[in-house]
Amino acid sequence: MQPSALCAAAGSSPNRWETLCALQSLLPLLKKAAADLDRPDMVYWFAQTDAEIANIIRGRPSDTAAIPALIASSPANGLCA
Repeated sequence: MQPSALCAAAGSSPNRWETLCALQSLLPLLKKAAADLDRPDMVYWFAQTDAEIANIIRGRPSDTAAIPALIASSPANGLCA
């Protein structure tokens, strides 16, 4: 996912948009590293995080009600107690 124009327009002082944009730019690297480590659970969560950050940057509200369903569908479901 490419950073949006809002990210490019972030001011010179660090703010939450700049932080979100920085995280969004790191997520592809994190997903690749997780894939290289053969950790599909981490790849899944980095992909979910990437989608959530993109929604926040676009101004779409977070759907916290969806979190239990995401956890239930996680490849690591049952591995953590």
